[in-house]
Amino acid sequence: MNLGGGMVTDIGGFAASTYMRGISFINLPTSLLGMVDASIGGKNGIDVDAFKNMVGTFKFPDQIIIWPDFLDTLPDKEWNNGMAEVIKHALLAGNELWEKIQNVIAVNEINSKPFKFAILTLLPEIIKVKSQIVNADPEEKGDRIYLNFGHTIGHGLESYSLAHDSHPISHGEAVLMGMICEGYLSNKLCDLSNVELQSLIQTIRKIHVIHPVKGKAIPEIMKFVKSDKKRASGTLSIPLLKHIGTPIVISGISENDLIESVHLYNSLAG
Repeated sequence: MNLGGGMVTDIGGFAASTYMRGISFINLPTSLLGMVDASIGGKNGIDVDAFKNMVGTFKFPDQIIIWPDFLDTLPDKEWNNGMAEVIKHALLAGNELWEKIQNVIAVNEINSKPFKFAILTLLPEIIKVKSQIVNADPEEKGDRIYLNFGHTIGHGLESYSLAHDSHPISHGEAVLMGMICEGYLSNKLCDLSNVELQSLIQTIRKIHVIHPVKGKAIPEIMKFVKSDKKRASGTLSIPLLKHIGTPIVISGISENDLIESVHLYNSLAG
């Protein structure tokens, strides 16, 4: 039984899937991020040096037990980490779930009791988004790649921070930053409307304080992005949004566009 946050369920799942060529395991996530994302889907990844999830397996747990009472003592910072995946799932689902999440964030003080209660009531809908995608494409040969929205640039930012910062940014912070960057790319390359882009940015900014990326860091961040494990035949494929609720995969995005998206993120500071 893997009892803990996303790192615990990943490492525990990896250990179980390799020990004696694979033994059964159960995930019991104790964080919001673990409940809505990391414990679900059978991907058990481990970082190598600063590179995210470079070693891993596909093996599904026999059971996932979601016990929301664990969240009663979850620090606010960890709530925000989990909200990155909550927002991502809502962006992919669109329609009613996106409207519900926007409304919860807009009308409640972040991390207040009413805010947390409202998110908990939506937990089954949020979890269902990933579960349905994973069940249809368990080994990421098709639509499951949509779940990586915000993660391509986000992992580059996270990897750079892991390699250089004494207090690295969290996975959730990196994904929130990555979703803003990839939202800009969606607007430029995939016809995501200005109205939709602004709703994405405004919703994320309620959760996330903008941390400008230092210019001298960008070349190395791009190296991490281009080493992403989702490359195929030397081409980086990135899931973007044609519309909120309509993801699309784009290949061959130029480094200039990637860098521009980071600069546009930086422009939100201040």
